[in-house]
Amino acid sequence: MAKQRKHGYEKKAKVNMRKTTIELTEEQYFFLKEKALELQKLNQNASVVSIIRDLIDKDLQEWEKKRKKKTAEDHA
Repeated sequence: MAKQRKHGYEKKAKVNMRKTTIELTEEQYFFLKEKALELQKLNQNASVVSIIRDLIDKDLQEWEKKRKKKTAEDHA
């Protein structure tokens, strides 16, 4: 007999899940992985993948902030 799953939990998990696909050179990948392993020592509950995603998100936010600042300066 097939086991029924709790559909409410599955829906919530799918809503909170985020998929990110990026292309990295080998050098970029190994840099991110080393940095993630260092940070994982501080927070052992975090996965390497989630740490890498957070590093990429943080870098993207900083890049966007710099880009907006430069655009504002160019228009001034």
